Amino acid sequence: MNVAGQGPAIRSARRHPPRKRAAISVATVGLCLAIAGCGEQRLADSELVTATRSLSVDPGRAMIVLPPGSQPVIGITQRSYENAIAQTISLATRGQTPGENRIEVAFFTAADLPDSAGVEGNLLKLPGIDDFSVAQDMEERLPGVAMAPSAVFVQNKYGPFSYAFGRGTGGEACLYAWQRIADGDSIFRPKSGAVSVRMRICDPKASEAALLRLAYDYSLNASLRRSGWGPAGDAPAPAPGLGQAGAPIYPLPQASTDDTPAPRQVARPRPARQPRIESERLPETQPVPDRPLAGYPTVPPPPTTP
Repeated sequence: MNVAGQGPAIRSARRHPPRKRAAISVATVGLCLAIAGCGEQRLADSELVTATRSLSVDPGRAMIVLPPGSQPVIGITQRSYENAIAQTISLATRGQTPGENRIEVAFFTAADLPDSAGVEGNLLKLPGIDDFSVAQDMEERLPGVAMAPSAVFVQNKYGPFSYAFGRGTGGEACLYAWQRIADGDSIFRPKSGAVSVRMRICDPKASEAALLRLAYDYSLNASLRRSGWGPAGDAPAPAPGLGQAGAPIYPLPQASTDDTPAPRQVARPRPARQPRIESERLPETQPVPDRPLAGYPTVPPPPTTP
């Protein structure tokens, strides 16, 4: 006897036996697990947690650019603070003096600048420029090298700076330069900030003037996007005569006729002097006496042959 409603169920049971239905269920569960496993293996960059706050950045993002012909940049490490962004620019090192050639630069905001007593939290202390602080920095970066601070006033396009020079291992030239760039706060610009630069370079084939050129000609390659931030101040005004009539500008200073040096006369080589040979002086012959000398016996002359 057929009961109403039992026909479709009986046909479905006949079409899918129990074993086949179990296999289909297992395959479906396995496919779901595989899809879920593939989704868990995909990681995002934000999931990676490093043990340091310093990150390596591309050399094109260096906050300082050296003049052409300088030591090549081999790596840049950057760290962000609540009041500053600091970079350590590693340069090629060819000498034997312990340590590496590098430039340490930091851009500071004017807000929450820590004092010299110390800092707490994620704040960077503004490096000091007094003699004691600089001596500690040089001893740390140039251990065992006798550095002599220069007493000469020097200045680059960002203002005055100081440097010390010494001889490292094997007599190679070593330079340590430091500079703090700060335009000073005012009523109209109370948050101008500051820039700290430390430069340590040793080169066995360079002179003091060649190393000092790096401190003169480096350029700031970045800035902070903050209102009023500008430690270097405004760019100087152009020369008053620029673009005006009656003020010619030459690529090189023109030498006048009085300043023209006279042609040098080529000195002819002198002939080599012959060595003087002194003739040996012959002893003077004394005259033969014509009579016998007193006190001496008379010697008869030899006989003459016929």
